[in-house]
Amino acid sequence: MAYSLYKLEFSTGLHIGVDSGGASLDDGRMTIHSDTLFSALCCECAKNGSVKRLYDLFAGNLLTISDALPYHKDEFYLPKPVLFIGNVKREGNSQQKKMFKAIEYITLSVFTEYVESLSSGGEIESESLKYDFGRLIVDTRVALKGASQPTPYNVAYWRFNEDSGLYIIVHYEDETALSFLEDTLSALGLSGIGGKQSVGLGKFSLHKCNLPSKLIDILEDTGADYQMLLGTALPPDHELSTALDNGWYGVVRRGGFVRSETYSQTPLKKRTMYMLTPGSCLKSRFEGGIFDLADGGAHPVWRCGKTLFAGVRL
Repeated sequence: MAYSLYKLEFSTGLHIGVDSGGASLDDGRMTIHSDTLFSALCCECAKNGSVKRLYDLFAGNLLTISDALPYHKDEFYLPKPVLFIGNVKREGNSQQKKMFKAIEYITLSVFTEYVESLSSGGEIESESLKYDFGRLIVDTRVALKGASQPTPYNVAYWRFNEDSGLYIIVHYEDETALSFLEDTLSALGLSGIGGKQSVGLGKFSLHKCNLPSKLIDILEDTGADYQMLLGTALPPDHELSTALDNGWYGVVRRGGFVRSETYSQTPLKKRTMYMLTPGSCLKSRFEGGIFDLADGGAHPVWRCGKTLFAGVRL
């Protein structure tokens, strides 16, 4: 068992739909869920006929990935844990309390201190929890193709600040599997990920980095009080009730259209499903499943419900 870490350095804007579902061209989110990344890898592999190999590597647990999470320079950020520790009175003023409630990500360097403050009510330096990775930009464009007259529409995309971007953690069982993933990710960076690739969005370059020792420690901490999801995931039905028992978790709707020229003559939607959110904290780790969302098309459409976990000690 080994881990690898990759920075995705975006040279263009990134459009990823919001989690709330529905049309979201004029809105967007910054991070990329692990199941979205897996779907994008499938689309890239379809170009050279290697989708089955990708599926086999993930289904056999030879490869597992996290969400694409934010970084700034050498600081890596984790999802804020979904935890309830009773009615602990937190020190500090009301403005600090509002900030604690609003943040979505915790820098790795203070993650342990942040978790400890949840149960103790102690104060943590608020400056260490502030971040600014970039901004959401909304451009107005005009649709001409197939329209009787020009029709304006908005496109939202995330533009990262200098020295900021997204990173993924990869668990791998052998170097051959990792090399295949690296090649596919590099090709995906040239093609682009997310929406509106036709106008050049979603392009990135891949940079391999060393894992900080703190990150390795929590990735390998299977004996912690809780196990926090680092990506979207879902156990198969027979594991679901056991996996969720005594845990704290969020749920996110996953849907969208199938991006495949061979699936159907007209665009068709994937079957909608609900998955556990990154940051969900469960009492033990689970393997997760890969689910076929095809609904009347010519080939399977996979959604990956496997991801990585980090140990959270209270």
